[in-house]
Amino acid sequence: MTNQVDLANVSRLLVQAEAAIGALTSPEVILKVADHNPDSIWLFSRQNAKRPEGFHAFLLLNEKGRRGLLDGTLDLQDPPLDCMVCQGESPALIYVWALYTPGILAAGMETMLDHFASPRYAHVDMISRAATDHGERAMQRLGFVKGCTLDGFAHPDLFILARSSRTVQSLRPRYDSYEPGQHRTGITVVHEISDLMKVAAIRSAVYIGEQSCPYAEEFDGNDFAATHLLAYVDDEPVGCMRLRFFGDFAKLERLAIRKEYRSSRVAFQLVRASVDLCRAKGFRRIYGHARKDLLHFWKHFGFNVKGSATEFDFSGIDFVEMLDEIHPTNDAISLTDSPYRIIRPEGQWSRPGVLEGPMASAS
Repeated sequence: MTNQVDLANVSRLLVQAEAAIGALTSPEVILKVADHNPDSIWLFSRQNAKRPEGFHAFLLLNEKGRRGLLDGTLDLQDPPLDCMVCQGESPALIYVWALYTPGILAAGMETMLDHFASPRYAHVDMISRAATDHGERAMQRLGFVKGCTLDGFAHPDLFILARSSRTVQSLRPRYDSYEPGQHRTGITVVHEISDLMKVAAIRSAVYIGEQSCPYAEEFDGNDFAATHLLAYVDDEPVGCMRLRFFGDFAKLERLAIRKEYRSSRVAFQLVRASVDLCRAKGFRRIYGHARKDLLHFWKHFGFNVKGSATEFDFSGIDFVEMLDEIHPTNDAISLTDSPYRIIRPEGQWSRPGVLEGPMASAS
């Protein structure tokens, strides 16, 4: 992966990309955007390849560019440079201009999301279009949700990865983002036995089927004393997480992702949703057990090895204790809330429950 672009490679790749996803822009425009901000254009190639084989192009928009994209006045064929930030500046919106990474290069989007998770970009919304059904599925696997309304402009055709506080606050929380047939990719708290059976199926495939974990160790008697999160992609259950709550800490456990979805961001989304749920319930500490070889994954979310941590073995795999210090959300559940809010279904505290009549308080 490199952001060193040149006319010959860009021209060649554009011809290939347009055959797959339709007309984009000219090589000269791409070079102009790259010269203005090198973070905008990235070329990809397989190891030992002699020349680039794919590319990602982004428009790192300032407030003027953000407004132009949302109201439809931004020229996406030849975007003005005064609508984009310079290198080193934080954009107001990241627009996924074009993606062409065929075959194995498709994994490059994971690398780009990691790049755009740096402090300069981490809290900036990402917007995309999908030119093909394959592109639409890829966006959803990466956590993008189809349909958004920003600044009063509705765009049912756009995909959004909500990361800014103003956007996230306007959307349903991560742990309540799935709606069958509508928001078909997202996460929900398990409320029914049929959903718990989906959780059991995923964990059986991952832990018993793949890792040969004994049944009695995997289904340990705690499933009916826990909250479960279930992740969907295109209405298909693909991952789960179990949470248990104690006096002054919560515990995350049993993260499982179906094998065919492990190249997606589902695992990251489930952990973030789980942390958000703990914060919404008012907890300040989260405890967990990390496989020693996967501790780096948990450090993405603020977890560290617990002081005087104990190392131990489950089914022949080495684990270590970990701890994350968190802060409750501003609207965390508390005794000062309306009684209606406290009896709403787990994880659905932001919307009225079935027991609420027209006189019920909304808070």
